[in-house]
Amino acid sequence: MSISGVAGVLVACPDPARMRDWYGRHLGLRFAEGAGARFPWQWPDGGARAETRLNFVDEAGSPFAPGTQPFRVRYHVRDLDALARTLREAGDDVTMRDGRMGPVGRLVDPEGRGVELVQADEPADAAEVRGRVTGVGGVFLRSPDPAATKAWYARLGIVPGDDGYVTFPAVSGGDETLTVWEVFPADTTYFDSGGKPSPQPLMLNLRVRELDDLVEGLRRDGVWVDPKTEAYEYGKFAWIVDPTGARIELWEPAPAPS
Repeated sequence: MSISGVAGVLVACPDPARMRDWYGRHLGLRFAEGAGARFPWQWPDGGARAETRLNFVDEAGSPFAPGTQPFRVRYHVRDLDALARTLREAGDDVTMRDGRMGPVGRLVDPEGRGVELVQADEPADAAEVRGRVTGVGGVFLRSPDPAATKAWYARLGIVPGDDGYVTFPAVSGGDETLTVWEVFPADTTYFDSGGKPSPQPLMLNLRVRELDDLVEGLRRDGVWVDPKTEAYEYGKFAWIVDPTGARIELWEPAPAPS
């Protein structure tokens, strides 16, 4: 009944249409009406299909109430009913509703983040990934007490490995990849850009193709790009800032060994 992947990230902002346009023009994301940008993938063990969605909604009207933070993360779970029963027995308020692809469970973590749980391992119309962005490579949260936050999420089956962070393995575009989930201290500078802290308590990592060419094009378009880049055995990284001032991490995974 544990969490098996990130199914989506929904972010509140003053002007969702402007955000969707910006991410479309600069990063090539395609936002389907009511569904957001969709990135299909498969679980490496059984090959079942799934997808991760990214979308923006109007922050007016407290869209994530009773949550208090301006985003909601959706997670894939293997056995939603069993997990919901376990959480309720532990005192969590889990509400259920019917979604497009089946039942959805909703709850709020101790720091006000909205959490959504879905069991949907076979989308009927999996979207084709086009453009430079190929998926959500990471979801990074900020917390005044990362250890307590991780302990709460461990009850959902989101359990860090020996290196301290969580990885969800997947197959995307025929290649083995992963999504990283991590909690940073509230005073981290990792979310900062140009010496300015991000206004968002969330930072996304987006997997991309041809990072160097993408970054050069973003600079020509006037997008703020961090002059720092990094390269490791698992890929190359660059950072940009979106119209809300939020830092976005771009990751080009290293090619698979031949």
